[in-house]
Amino acid sequence: MVTPPFTPFVLLAAILGSGVAAFVWVFRDTPGAKPLSAFVAGASLFALAQGMALASPGLAGKLQWSSVAATVSVVLPAAWLATVLAYTESDRSLGRRRLALLLVEPLAFAALVWTNDAHHLVWADRWIETTGAGAYLTEEFGLGMWAHVGYSYLLIAAGGLELVRLNFRTTDFFRSQGTALLAAMFVAASLWASSLFGLVPRQYDLGGFGFVFGGLVMTAALFRGRLLSITPATRQLGREAVIGEMDDRIVILDDEDRVVDVNPAAARLLDVDPQAVVGTPIGTAAPRLASAIESGSAGQADLELGGADGRRYYDVRVSRLYRSYGGVAGRVVSFRDVTDRRQHEQRLDVLNRVLRHNLRNELNVVAGNAELLRQDVEGSDDVRRRLDRIEETVDGVVARSEKIGHVSRMVDEECDREFAAAERVDSLADSVETEYDGVTVTVDLPDGLTVVGGPCLERAFEELLENAAEHAGETPTVEVRAAECPDGFVEIRVADDGPGIEDQERTVIEAGRETALEHGSGVGLWLVNWVVRECGGSAEFTDGGDGCTVVLRLQRADAVDGDGLDDSGGESAAADDRDRTELEADD
Repeated sequence: MVTPPFTPFVLLAAILGSGVAAFVWVFRDTPGAKPLSAFVAGASLFALAQGMALASPGLAGKLQWSSVAATVSVVLPAAWLATVLAYTESDRSLGRRRLALLLVEPLAFAALVWTNDAHHLVWADRWIETTGAGAYLTEEFGLGMWAHVGYSYLLIAAGGLELVRLNFRTTDFFRSQGTALLAAMFVAASLWASSLFGLVPRQYDLGGFGFVFGGLVMTAALFRGRLLSITPATRQLGREAVIGEMDDRIVILDDEDRVVDVNPAAARLLDVDPQAVVGTPIGTAAPRLASAIESGSAGQADLELGGADGRRYYDVRVSRLYRSYGGVAGRVVSFRDVTDRRQHEQRLDVLNRVLRHNLRNELNVVAGNAELLRQDVEGSDDVRRRLDRIEETVDGVVARSEKIGHVSRMVDEECDREFAAAERVDSLADSVETEYDGVTVTVDLPDGLTVVGGPCLERAFEELLENAAEHAGETPTVEVRAAECPDGFVEIRVADDGPGIEDQERTVIEAGRETALEHGSGVGLWLVNWVVRECGGSAEFTDGGDGCTVVLRLQRADAVDGDGLDDSGGESAAADDRDRTELEADD
């Protein structure tokens, strides 16, 4: 009897699948490798049984191998579903009871297969047909077979839906892996269905061949794309662990502002049960938080809550959640305790007010009385020198308080505008030369040089030029030059011929903090450093042995997207004048 020509291909697929199953089993400690190995081994046995049924010359042999193929077919849908659940790490929800229920149908169907002669529920009839291509088994299925086929495709569909659901809420990397799994099973299930429903000639039994192909694709994804060693569920579990353990309070809302999840920190603060609060409108679960969210702007708000440890203040941030296919899925509300920071800012505000107003006013009283005392004192040069010393000291403290006022205001100024560096520095140089007799300020900046900054940056240049003029050498000279940088920045160097900056002054600026043993004598260099950093640049202070050089590294305005800058370069002087007026009115 002639063997159908398709038989060698089926047997070759069985051999190849057996080798792949053994290979996967070697890595059985990888999550999901065991069910995948069972799937590939089952597909190989299924293909082997179908191939042997085609190759067997007599009816008895064909019937025997057909029964083996039907028995093995119960493994494939269950192994597929187990592999998908391991990939999504949903197998934790598959308890022993559910697993036992899934095994009822396979065991019952296997029993029906081997007792078919008594009831004919699996096969109503089976016989051999002969063609020029060989002899093959023809089968008429019974109700038991169709019930098994329906159950098998139900499990296949359940795994497919789990992957589809995951694809809608994961990243492109994991979405491509899930799609590979879906495609592999779709091909295998389609080839099996084509044989079951007689869409292809009986001598081309494609079921086992298709399942082996699907197993190969899934194995390739496992060991080439690390399908199961890096799973989207692991990524999700990692995020959940981070959110659950972080100190920041997190509340997740759906598109109708109902609570979807809260982390333990938020549950403790809001005094709610993390499980019971799910599904509750945020206005009901946390009215004050809901009010803060609605009253906030640009995704930010302030929240004040009372508790056992007094009143606490929170910075509330709201971020939108978007579905992968578009549309808003909900919002993530995070709020951080900023009570200590707020109290610190309040203390600084009070100290600043005391220094800028109260202390200065009292010093003005001292200066006025010193002036009156000068008028009453006659003849004593020593007393007059002491009065001069008092007045100079008072004037220095008042000037320093005004400079601190400038610093406090500059920290809050916008530093993302365009600053016409060439024009404004040249104007400042003329002012310094007028104010300081004998000082020469040379400005060598490219025409039209514009950097990222604002009025505050002009104050920084003013401070540098005045400081250089005050500490210049015997032939007072200050030079301002520019050097291009390849990364969209420009270096502006301010150099003088004075004694340079003391090591202690430079150390505290570079360290970024002052201590009881290391501190500066003023705020001018701090002002320059803070302003330049706020503008996205950096400042360096170097001594070359014959003077001091301050290097400001600033971003060129033409290297930044124009939409992100205010075109105020030509108005910086006017803005600066307005700031001065406001400061004087405030003082």
